[in-house]
Amino acid sequence: MIDLRELFRKIRENGFSEVALNSRLSRVNQVRFSNNSKDITNIWVENQVEVFAATEHKYVSTVVKDVKSADAVIEFMKGMIKRIPESSVFKGLNPIPQNYPGDSAGNIPDTDEHEMVEEMISAAVERGAERTAGLLYRKVEETEVLTNYNDCSFETGGYEAVIRSFRGEETGQEGIHFGPGSRISASAFRQIGKSSADSIEFDLPAREIEPAKYKVILSPYVIGNILSYASGFFSYYYVETGISCFAGKVGEKVASNAVNLEDNPLDSKGVGYRICDDEGTATRVNRIIENGVLKTYVHSYSTAQRSGSETTGNAGIIYPVPFQLELLPGSDRYERMVSELDHGILINNAWYTRFQDYRNGVFSTVPRDGIFIVENGEIVARGKGIRISDSVPNILGSIRGVSKEAKYVKWWEEVFPSLMPYVQADDIYISKAF
Repeated sequence: MIDLRELFRKIRENGFSEVALNSRLSRVNQVRFSNNSKDITNIWVENQVEVFAATEHKYVSTVVKDVKSADAVIEFMKGMIKRIPESSVFKGLNPIPQNYPGDSAGNIPDTDEHEMVEEMISAAVERGAERTAGLLYRKVEETEVLTNYNDCSFETGGYEAVIRSFRGEETGQEGIHFGPGSRISASAFRQIGKSSADSIEFDLPAREIEPAKYKVILSPYVIGNILSYASGFFSYYYVETGISCFAGKVGEKVASNAVNLEDNPLDSKGVGYRICDDEGTATRVNRIIENGVLKTYVHSYSTAQRSGSETTGNAGIIYPVPFQLELLPGSDRYERMVSELDHGILINNAWYTRFQDYRNGVFSTVPRDGIFIVENGEIVARGKGIRISDSVPNILGSIRGVSKEAKYVKWWEEVFPSLMPYVQADDIYISKAF
């Protein structure tokens, strides 16, 4: 174990005036499965400390992974700080003493991961899957953030499950997370398996989708994917560097009235739960978009000082980020959204999202795991080989309906921990994938 206070003392004694240490002790249990059978079990235990240290207008950042390397890392930092130029970006760590809500999220339930995997597989097979593949993680992470001014400790983690179902060439997928405040049960994992197979149960003809603008229903995974990749646009760092499509838009309409978007790291039902940011500022619920109006960017202490505002508790000390986005549920029901769609497309998942123009939020992403053509409220055919080619401002501005139903979604690097509903958006441009 790395002695955090001893490391802090040594760094200060070597000439650094401000220090922020982020210690993470994590234990990860992994069960991997394919072809309806468990094939690999892994356990990882890791303790590392992320180090941020500053002196006057210079700063360095690095990682200490074990006690033996600490002295060498400090010597490296001393050498680096002499060679790097001064920066106008860093305005100091947050010096205000913080009050934390108390780590009341609860303990991570200790369930049998192998049993939960079997529940997912059996439910998917019962629903028509010929084979399945995926991963289940149980993660427990003890975090402490120590700075010149504050000391914050909390435990986070939970369960992350990804299952993909296959039948012939058709696929379906679910990627869910359960935080420390969630109730874990076998039935919950059965539902994950069932949902992964829902999009392969339809025996439907395939139909070409011609490039055009369509009404679309986007699943929690698709809107979660788009907002995950767009999350940096809400960071004041992106605004300052000129690559945010929301630069200069605070107080202006950036989405339809149906869009209410929060960053909620205090929601312990998700794995993005945390009670302080990387410089020890207490986290809070931040309403980023309210009834379509951009209310705030997310800030660290430094970006807040530069912009004349206040920190939102979202450090990254240099690059503030949202921790757990939640698109607030609306009044529609998913089934009704489909039944009232006269001519459009239902998209279940997306990946390989890439931006062609950050300043204007122009991107493309490839739908997968269920693309359905809807006519007169009925799913009538499958579509393939398409791409969503549009912009984040247009997607948000085109949202006409938001479902009551929402899912805690997370998948690899495609969907960050978030809570997302289904949305209906009009006039979304669909192009060919190739």
